[in-house]
Amino acid sequence: MGKKLMFYVIGIAIACLGVTFIIKSNAGAGPQDVVLLVFAEKTGLTFGTWVILSQAVFLIVGAIILKKRPQFESIITMIIWGVIVDFWGEIIFRDLSIWLHTPFLRWICFLMGVLFIGIGVGIYLTANLPAMPYDGLMVGLCEKFKINLMMSRTILEGIFILMGILIGGKIGAGTIVLVLTIGTIIQYFNGLAFKVYHFSFR
Repeated sequence: MGKKLMFYVIGIAIACLGVTFIIKSNAGAGPQDVVLLVFAEKTGLTFGTWVILSQAVFLIVGAIILKKRPQFESIITMIIWGVIVDFWGEIIFRDLSIWLHTPFLRWICFLMGVLFIGIGVGIYLTANLPAMPYDGLMVGLCEKFKINLMMSRTILEGIFILMGILIGGKIGAGTIVLVLTIGTIIQYFNGLAFKVYHFSFR
């Protein structure tokens, strides 16, 4: 269980760092984050708070689509994720955008963020502890429709692009890059983390 928790916490921390880098790069946030940033701006609540609230919605929607009971254990993950993403974004890297003077620096920051999200989600899913409802829905769709993580994630991200456009969110070039690549990156690092995880138990 100690190793499970290590993979779980480290994975979430890395993924949240990736989200922060992408948002601060101003090159185009992830589709889901585009929507949440609009809500945060209009309500005054932090981005992390909206992460928690949105995941509560996914908890219910996922249970309905997959015809399973809501995984209320995921509430712990939701809170941890929301707190950590605010820690990175509101405290540690609050002024990161100021240092990104050129498009080159912004894109380096963005690409690092994409990589960190892929690594982080891939690692924390390996622990097989309660996942974020959004990620749980992604995995559930894989099982229900016999598709891989790449396809499942791409479908969900595409839906959020449409939502972001409808509510006036900022869809940048980076948003499209993220949609086209994040599923593949998660799938790759999930497989790699799975091998490392099981090797460490020998």
